[in-house]
Amino acid sequence: METCGEGAFSSGGPSAQRTKELDVLSIFGMPGLGKITLAMKVYNNPSIVGHFDVKVWCDVSQSYNRRTLLVEIFKQATNDNSKIKEDVDIADKLQKALKGKRYLIVLHDIWEVEAWEDLGLRFPNGEYGSRVMVTTRIEQVATHLQHCGEPYSLRFPTPEESWELLEKKIFQGESCPPDLLGAGLQVA
Repeated sequence: METCGEGAFSSGGPSAQRTKELDVLSIFGMPGLGKITLAMKVYNNPSIVGHFDVKVWCDVSQSYNRRTLLVEIFKQATNDNSKIKEDVDIADKLQKALKGKRYLIVLHDIWEVEAWEDLGLRFPNGEYGSRVMVTTRIEQVATHLQHCGEPYSLRFPTPEESWELLEKKIFQGESCPPDLLGAGLQVA
């Protein structure tokens, strides 16, 4: 197995080593810090869109149904919206659909390592540079799932950053009126 590089999505230069095998990238942090925003920026980046044969975005959440998630991943991966019969081995169908392809699968809001073990084993591991990006609120889950390097941790904004964001949103780019400044800073 090759060593992991810092930029798991970029092609990088000759000194940047990337793994060609399936790699998991984890983003963790408290709700509202921007995990979805960051993952969406990566997912929708034009260079990412063109790099992967298959892209899938799936919400996992705290209570999930393994089969339902696998069906959703399969449907997005194949653009097949037909009804899948209950007796079909969807895990096998998904593996066959992804085999030989470079894919990016985003699993948003994983709460437990067991959820990854239910889903992750269904993704074929080839030499194609496929990636699974996971968002979670739980650092231990992110650490357990991350293959190479450290998971990406989103931090809380500083008071100054909080005020800047609040002022921008509330006053739509204009300055806060002086008589509301004290209350605005307290809210931020």
